[in-house]
Amino acid sequence: MQKKLSRRGFLQKNIAAGAAFAATKVIPCSVLCETAPSNRIAIGIIGTGGQGILNLKAFLHKPRTRVPAVCDVDYEHREKARKMARLSADSSYNDFRELLARTDIDAVVVNTPDHWHALISMAAIKAGKDVYCEKPLAYNVAEGRALCDAVKRYGRVLQTGSHQRSDNNFRLACELVRNGRIGKLHTIRVEIPENSQPNPLTWKVTRPPEGLDYDLWLGPAPFRSYIEQGCHYKWHFLYDYGGGQLTNWGAHMLDIAQWGNGADSTGPVEVHGTGEFPKGGLFETPLRYEIEYIYSNGVRLLCTTRKPDGPETHVHFEGSDGWIFVSRDRFFSNPSSLVQSRMGPNDIHLYRSIDHQQDFLDCVRLRRKPVADAETGHRSATVCHIGNIAVRLGRKLQWNPSKECFIEDDEANKMLSRPMRPPWRV
Repeated sequence: MQKKLSRRGFLQKNIAAGAAFAATKVIPCSVLCETAPSNRIAIGIIGTGGQGILNLKAFLHKPRTRVPAVCDVDYEHREKARKMARLSADSSYNDFRELLARTDIDAVVVNTPDHWHALISMAAIKAGKDVYCEKPLAYNVAEGRALCDAVKRYGRVLQTGSHQRSDNNFRLACELVRNGRIGKLHTIRVEIPENSQPNPLTWKVTRPPEGLDYDLWLGPAPFRSYIEQGCHYKWHFLYDYGGGQLTNWGAHMLDIAQWGNGADSTGPVEVHGTGEFPKGGLFETPLRYEIEYIYSNGVRLLCTTRKPDGPETHVHFEGSDGWIFVSRDRFFSNPSSLVQSRMGPNDIHLYRSIDHQQDFLDCVRLRRKPVADAETGHRSATVCHIGNIAVRLGRKLQWNPSKECFIEDDEANKMLSRPMRPPWRV
């Protein structure tokens, strides 16, 4: 059995694969001449925590690309990134607005907590930058729609960090399903991890550590006094900043479910679910989920928490004539011959990308939509958001994917957006 890969391991594997591909790729002579800094895409990195460092490493290794600036509200994080990128102190920023003001930046990579995604991405777009924004694309549905509208209005390129779309197995699994190789698709089963982070039952408010601009870290989120266990990474499990594992891991796997179901420009029409919430402690988001979505084509999407002794986080497509299992580690099917089959010239061929960051750079140069463009990222994030809303309200909800609102449910619709803390606004 293959060794299981963490999210970090999966990204590092694909970074290495992309580097190997770039090394063997035939590059026109005219391109090889474009080595001057003015002919390279200048990337600003905003957010330099764990995911930010991974993306920084990826872009530092891309040809015809440079990273002239980094930004983070945590001094230790940005110093680590600054040294990795070999930058001077005046190319390291606490405030993203200073980085965006630079006229030599072509594009930015947004690796911040979820509640900052749309606001920073929109500011970058209005400043004339293209954007690579980590998943989920936005903190809520309203912000995601506003960001999609801005991408169209300003003619910018946006890639969502749903990097599984740049993996051969995930793409092939979706192509097989879309071409009817398992018959009529009727069920998609997605399993995601539970929240395995220790939930601090005792915690206390303290002063933010020196070097952390906590007010700017909060940004548009409601004010909350600093609690160490609710900040870096563990913000995922507080509703003010994120949506738990559903918007963390679910954003990856539900994205593949959307792709395989041909639902990139739409979504489910019904959702209901339950969740096991923490009993006390600091964290608020569910430990475990059981969510069912129904699509207009009759497909049922079931998102549940994986059992500790079960298979790794995965997507399982079930059709009238067979099934396909795909994860970051494994890819198999029934009948087993399916995984060896290939698409013919008259079959549906999905967008082929083998390197997520390189696909973004190629699209910046060619001014075309990438494999996980803004609308795609927004629709996949929306599946996560409405699932969370259904679990929190504890009842079945009817969803209109065209109007992006719940049908005759004012309480649920109020949860599709929230006011931002002044002076921030989208």
